[in-house]
Amino acid sequence: MCGVDNLAVRGDTTTMKIRKISHLACCAIFVAVCLGGTLLRGATTRPSKKAPVRVLFLGNSYTYGNKLPQVVAGLAAADKSARPLEVKMVASGGKNLVWHAGNKASQEAIATGRWDYVILQDQSLTPTLMPDRTRQGAGKLNAAITKSGARTMFFMTWQRRPTPELLKKYPDMHKRNSKTYMDVGRELKAAVAPVGYAWKMAYDANPKWPLYAKDNSHPSRMGTYLTACVFYSTIYNKSPAGLPAKVILSKSGTHRTVLGIPPSDAKKLQAIAWQAVRQAKKELADKPPARPSKQR
Repeated sequence: MCGVDNLAVRGDTTTMKIRKISHLACCAIFVAVCLGGTLLRGATTRPSKKAPVRVLFLGNSYTYGNKLPQVVAGLAAADKSARPLEVKMVASGGKNLVWHAGNKASQEAIATGRWDYVILQDQSLTPTLMPDRTRQGAGKLNAAITKSGARTMFFMTWQRRPTPELLKKYPDMHKRNSKTYMDVGRELKAAVAPVGYAWKMAYDANPKWPLYAKDNSHPSRMGTYLTACVFYSTIYNKSPAGLPAKVILSKSGTHRTVLGIPPSDAKKLQAIAWQAVRQAKKELADKPPARPSKQR
């Protein structure tokens, strides 16, 4: 059965509720389900009476790859001082924000979830090549998110691996992509998770770090770990320093490693993630909203 997944991190156990959705919506997210990107398992957590932070992710394969929402929840569960994290995801391969704005499953998830944050991830090239289309989808979704009582957070994605071919085709992809996300964040007074900043910092620090999968676009396990650290820091407004290098999940009382990287690399990437988040927060606070494009 196709479904929209709900991962809840609470107390000693993790619950997962699969909501039935219409046949049409099932077809719409069939790609993501078939690729295994939307089926989340529960994360190891601890007893807590604190109210959870509830987060909805809307995106595509950059969001469901390596079970990103689950990894973020796992990092949060490892922080004994943090409020528990509940995550849900509606994601389908190759989709953009305009698609989510018109997708029934996405709209229903926004309206019914009582979220703290709804995270929006656009198709990887759209903010670079068609920023007004990013604004169009973001504006419609932000209106629904605000109406629901939640706050919008943008998932600033990374540029594709800067190979000679890519640099020739998109010489300023990082600059244009990050600018679009930051400008739209200012315009809508939304939060921005500066994943793209962190990836650029990490690549510049050590080009040999395997952040990318073999397609030079999607994240490797290390890339997903760095991305999850950025989300942790953006959601909780604190450094991820000291979080485990491996995210351990639990199912039926047994433990398994979902994602792990060398501890020495984890320590460095945690520092980079926090640096990127602080930089983005300063930029959002220091600069006024950008003037909207006349083409809209």
